[in-house]
Amino acid sequence: MAARPAPDGGFWGWMAVVACFMGNLIGDGVMYSFGIFLPKFKEYFQCGSGEVSTINSIQMGVTFASGPIASYMTNRLGWRLTTVIGSVLASAGLCLSAVAPSVFFLYFTAGGLLGLGLGIIYLPRLDCITQYFDKKRPFVTGIAICGSGIGTFIMAPLTDVLLNAYDWKICLVILGGICFTNCFFGLMFQPLPKYQDEDSIGCERIGDTNSTNSETLLKQGENPETHKETFREMIHLLRDWAFMLFAVSNFLTSLGYPIPYTFVPDNAIKLGLTERQGSYLVGLIGISNTIARVLLGALSQKLNRLFLYNTCLVICGLTMAMSNFFQPLVAAIIGADCTLALVNTTLDPALNSSLVTVIEPVLSNTTSWACDPYVGQLIYVNCYGVTSAAYVLLTTLVLADLLGADKFTNSFGLLLLFQGVATFIGPPVVGFMFDHFGTYNEGFILMGIMIALSGLMLYPIPCIKNMLTKGRKPVKDVEDDLSDEERLPVI
Repeated sequence: MAARPAPDGGFWGWMAVVACFMGNLIGDGVMYSFGIFLPKFKEYFQCGSGEVSTINSIQMGVTFASGPIASYMTNRLGWRLTTVIGSVLASAGLCLSAVAPSVFFLYFTAGGLLGLGLGIIYLPRLDCITQYFDKKRPFVTGIAICGSGIGTFIMAPLTDVLLNAYDWKICLVILGGICFTNCFFGLMFQPLPKYQDEDSIGCERIGDTNSTNSETLLKQGENPETHKETFREMIHLLRDWAFMLFAVSNFLTSLGYPIPYTFVPDNAIKLGLTERQGSYLVGLIGISNTIARVLLGALSQKLNRLFLYNTCLVICGLTMAMSNFFQPLVAAIIGADCTLALVNTTLDPALNSSLVTVIEPVLSNTTSWACDPYVGQLIYVNCYGVTSAAYVLLTTLVLADLLGADKFTNSFGLLLLFQGVATFIGPPVVGFMFDHFGTYNEGFILMGIMIALSGLMLYPIPCIKNMLTKGRKPVKDVEDDLSDEERLPVI
């Protein structure tokens, strides 16, 4: 039997693109906007940012780390059933979180169970459009991954609206229902038919392409020699200087990548902004990230990908470190006096209400938009959204450039392990630093430095490669340098 060539379209092909787009919109939208619940959890459970942020770190870490599970299920069960199972798990995680008696219960439901569900549904939708399209694959993949940014842009404000209209428990149940709709979109992944070879008589429809592939993959997986070969290649990768340098860089990037999605809403409240403004800031990260992916995808065809990747990470890290300092910097540049505005926001509410008629006329003459903390946060989230797109878009491309396509599968699997571990660590560190210092400045600066360092450390890679290449003399040149006595006899 031979697989039928990818149709590059057709009704079910484009239905798969729609389903993949909606899966990214719902799944990533829920995950990246979940930080909006953080202030509610802190208030309800009377705990600190460190304890609550662990929920997000477990959720994202499990989502990344569940790749092998999703791969096995997709090969064994096919796209449809795997998507349905993952959607049910994600929905159950959200609904069970509504009855959580403690934060530790949320670690299991909103962290582990939701993260596992979101991780499982990620692979089959991308695998489906990969098999349905060939020449149009880059185009349809670009459409599909845009669902992630648009989902964040939509789900963050929607979550805030729900939180203002209902209790956070009811809001979680509603989001659970939205996640459950992924079951419907999963059913749009029509299995590709398989046909007999041209040499065979007739054409017979067999069934699911990835189900058939799964039998081969599982048989290969049952072969001990295959396991040993994979293990040996991974050990070799851990000794490869280029891979390890890139893996450490990726680890440092992953420490800081979830921070804005987790803490921007709570940080906005600490700066005197409203909850709604905090949710809009998360949404803006999503939409700016989506636009940047398109632009960076075009630039990566013209510029050196490694240089583009490194530069974006350095800028991303610097903007995170300066996130709470953009507004004072802008005010200082244009010469705005924000002293009275600061006094007005820090006065006792009773005094503030009695003096508002006196202060407001003065503020209108002496301050400007530059004194609004929202302006500084707008600068930050848009810069972060644009530059962090390189991490999402270019990581796989740079990895393939460094190591070659033949090593990509195992190297990317190892890289996901580095990412998952870092994602577990980053948010709790920033959360506990907030509990200690009372502000997010220190945590944002630390994680910003980590991201900037992750980009800086990769700049020397081309120079190191050139040095190593020059240091290795071709075999012919080495033989020419040998004397007749030193030459080995030819047998």
